[in-house]
Amino acid sequence: MDPKMLQKAMLESMHAVMRMTFDAMNSLQDQLERMWKMLLEQGGSIQKEGEKVFLEWMESMRKGREEMRRTLEDGLRRMGELMAEGA
Repeated sequence: MDPKMLQKAMLESMHAVMRMTFDAMNSLQDQLERMWKMLLEQGGSIQKEGEKVFLEWMESMRKGREEMRRTLEDGLRRMGELMAEGA
């Protein structure tokens, strides 16, 4: 197999794996959010403070996840560009 074709296939595979991983993380976070919301709704007195902490925590996780996703996508895009220039 041609090394350039192999590099392209590897890069495409890395991109697909990254997308699937982030999709799985999104699903997991959605499930965790639902679970925590149910627990907070049934928690009584800790509901207000717990909800505030929970919402801050979830927002921080979302921002971090999106920043990481953008960084990885940018890196993969740059690698694709470098491989195209070398062709």
